[in-house]
Amino acid sequence: MILTKLKEFAETRLDLPPEMYGKTKVRWWIELNPQSQLVGFTPRGGDSKATQRGLEQTVPKLPKKRTVAIQPVLLADTGEYVLGIPKEGSKLERVSKCHQQFKELVQACVAATKDPAVQTILNFLNNWDPSQAQLPEGFDPSDVVTFRIGKRIPADANPENQAIQEFWARYTAGGDEEESSLPVMMCLVTGQETQVVDRLPEPIKGIPDGQPSGTSLVSANADAFTSYGLKNSLTSPISRSAAEKFGKALNYLLAEEHTHLRVGSSVFVFWTRDPEEFDFFSYLDKPQAADVQNLLKSALKGEKNYSVQGHENEFYALSLTANNARAVVRSWLQTTVPDVQRHLKQWFQDQQIVDPYGQPSKPFGIYALAASAYRDPAKEMQPTVPTALLRCALSGDPLPDSLLTRATRRIAVEGEIPHARAALLKLILLSHWRRTSRPMPDLEALNLNPELDPPDQAAYHCGRLFAQLEIIQRAAQRGINTTLVDRYYSAASTTPKKILGDLIAKAQPHLAKIRKDSKGTYEALERQLEEILVRLDPAALPTSLTMQQQSLFGLGYYHQRADNRRRAAEGAEKKKQSQMDTQGELNHD
Repeated sequence: MILTKLKEFAETRLDLPPEMYGKTKVRWWIELNPQSQLVGFTPRGGDSKATQRGLEQTVPKLPKKRTVAIQPVLLADTGEYVLGIPKEGSKLERVSKCHQQFKELVQACVAATKDPAVQTILNFLNNWDPSQAQLPEGFDPSDVVTFRIGKRIPADANPENQAIQEFWARYTAGGDEEESSLPVMMCLVTGQETQVVDRLPEPIKGIPDGQPSGTSLVSANADAFTSYGLKNSLTSPISRSAAEKFGKALNYLLAEEHTHLRVGSSVFVFWTRDPEEFDFFSYLDKPQAADVQNLLKSALKGEKNYSVQGHENEFYALSLTANNARAVVRSWLQTTVPDVQRHLKQWFQDQQIVDPYGQPSKPFGIYALAASAYRDPAKEMQPTVPTALLRCALSGDPLPDSLLTRATRRIAVEGEIPHARAALLKLILLSHWRRTSRPMPDLEALNLNPELDPPDQAAYHCGRLFAQLEIIQRAAQRGINTTLVDRYYSAASTTPKKILGDLIAKAQPHLAKIRKDSKGTYEALERQLEEILVRLDPAALPTSLTMQQQSLFGLGYYHQRADNRRRAAEGAEKKKQSQMDTQGELNHD
């Protein structure tokens, strides 16, 4: 289904070249006059790395990658094939065969098309002697060359060369249908009985960790991968025309800036049936707070602008990774633009949580959230994580339990909850609760009474208590290197009764010390501690916490720390303002 949509995208949205034509870097034009005489060589490109192999030009190409077999390309090939000039290390006999087969191909084209320009090229080749060639400086036989007669380039993809293009399409398909050796099967993309190819003609380029020359979307090159004796691409029969179209569409989407997103070893491609102004890429990559706010407000206004000619525009997405020469389809999605917009709103609402200093939230993209679950995301990130996040963002799919486990264990190991990780925790929890139709508690900021089941609420307040005990320790022992978090976070978040009871008792000497040094600080810390203990009976602390409750413990800890920091910043600001006012009064006097 998704390949059919890619084919339709190519047919309706792309300016496709002729069949079996593609972009190739051409380094030289061989200039001929109408009398088949060599006029000269015109260089294309320059000395830079990007242009030293020539400039891109749409010319004939082979249906599959050339290896050791001799396979000439019509009218545009390397210097060895076109002129019979060997490069260093090449076998002269083989180069001679390459050149001879190139001439035979041109001769076949002349016989089929009667094109005078191709006849001119054939006449030139019949009189050409490679041993007497006078080549321009810098000529490399491995570079691609083609011919120009006057202003016409017969290998070009313009309509003037239609007869040549039709010949090349028939030739690469094995001749007319009755002459072709290609099997006839049902094409899985078009659903029609037609000739199908054993190798797809358009390698997919741009997938992270894939081969630079491209990866294959369908491949069965070992007995273990075959099915009913069918090998290579015949295990999933596809016609060459369909394969070329969806391959070109996929390569186009992978090359354009705002139609794909790379996250670790995965790449996500997305497109719509009709042209669409809504920029999906910016919301998934690095969303801006102002754009997200406008998106969220559009729901309140009841705006619905994403339809075309009265019909909802369709949206498609594809997740790919590479395994050496093969492309791996991780997931795909077919929905509508309004649905994507609705789920994106929910996605950004669910991830909203105050920053570590109690200030308003900022939106996160796919990579930032996925990376927060790893120590070293560049080396450790698994494709399943960003794929699950993308499906949650675009179609509202619930996030897997394994991601909650990974993020929670990362907190236990590091003892830190960065902003993105806190947003990920909240996103996963709300995703699970929405699936089971549970009430959605407000967890954007510190919530003194979240709508949670009693065991979950106890876990949340245990996290708050742990954060408060930490700040009491820090206030009593300024400059310490190892805090409660470093020593007890993992144990406190799994078996709170075993840890927190002792820590509450140990906090009393700390409070006594603080009272001697700063009565105001002591009163504030004690008041906050009492406020938490009112909601949490120390004698009935949970013995152990489930993975979900451990994540709530983490959110409680995060919220309490953020609230403490916010209070400290506001207190410092008031003190500073008071001092400025006092100084102003003194200056006035």
